[in-house]
Amino acid sequence: MPTNVTVEYALAQKKYEEAKTPEEKLQALIEMQRYAPDHKGAENLRAEISRKIRMMREKIEKQEEQRKKTSSHAIGIKKEGIAQVALVGMPNSGKSTILKALSGVDVEIAPYPFTTKEPVVGMMDYKKAQIQIVEIPALVEGSSEGKARGTEMLGLIRNADLIVLVIDAANASFEYKILLDELKKADILLNVERPKVEIKKSEFQGISIVGEKFLIMPKKELEDFLKARGYHNNLTVIISEPADYKKIELALNKRVSYKKAVALVVDKQGNNHIPEEISKAMSSLLIRNLSEEMIHTIKEAIFAPLGLILIHTKKPSGPVAEKPLAMPLGSTVEDVAKVLHKDFYKNLRYARIWGSTKFPGQRVSKEYVLRSGDIIEIY
Repeated sequence: MPTNVTVEYALAQKKYEEAKTPEEKLQALIEMQRYAPDHKGAENLRAEISRKIRMMREKIEKQEEQRKKTSSHAIGIKKEGIAQVALVGMPNSGKSTILKALSGVDVEIAPYPFTTKEPVVGMMDYKKAQIQIVEIPALVEGSSEGKARGTEMLGLIRNADLIVLVIDAANASFEYKILLDELKKADILLNVERPKVEIKKSEFQGISIVGEKFLIMPKKELEDFLKARGYHNNLTVIISEPADYKKIELALNKRVSYKKAVALVVDKQGNNHIPEEISKAMSSLLIRNLSEEMIHTIKEAIFAPLGLILIHTKKPSGPVAEKPLAMPLGSTVEDVAKVLHKDFYKNLRYARIWGSTKFPGQRVSKEYVLRSGDIIEIY
């Protein structure tokens, strides 16, 4: 190793030697690459660091594939209903009380920590649609490293469609920080949009960039940035929104899971409030009681971020279906026909809609965008 390395390089090398996980080693190698000498005599050193970065990335990717294969054999909860929602919180935050109020499931509620040792599942009725609620055993500081079966629990959270943070109002800021930190360490980000940056292998040599106009950095800097992380050849970067180093880094990390989240801050003493850092980050409710009105409000808060609409189907001259059909926000008449039956989709001419149209039973085209609560009759 050249003797004229910087202090920063030496510290990064020490971090690499002391790292225990592949992720920690990779981060240290990237720092070593950043601070490595750039003179000609250090070419071999830089090449060796790049080689190690590539090998470490391959190792992490293999481990991730293995994790995906084995996680289904650990704790697996089959999704039921129109969506799966995870109740996530620290010990004694009020998760079991919330689960019982929303679903009626018989669950042990006690004032001591870790009452819930296994995931508990209940079904919440929302306007005759069923939403699966899963109470996740308590997360603690260190869960992301395996403490309190944290790895398994975080795997369940990663699979959910929505995360509901249940936080004790008396200790809200502390609990919120711990939960956010543990989720982030497990590459679970809350209310963060997935970057519109696609990075994929190419048949051509070098690094090609599509959408260069969106780059908030010189093209050469992006190329150097990618090479420093072990990406040298046969790579295409497709950018569809303004992108800086942070967004490119997120796009490179295939482990990141982007989740919608809301917070229920349980005020057991009746004199607390929601801290500003929580209310600014996500939709939040202060829970002082579980009256019928409050339960209804909680259900609305859970359904809203799922990005779904509920519609009822109806046969011509027949009754309206009792159970609603859940569709993604922005769905059209044609989308519903596709879901109902291939013949409906193939032979679709028009539909009649009750609800969002100007008058009941109005005839609409297959491109008509539906709204929650609509009744649809397909012809």
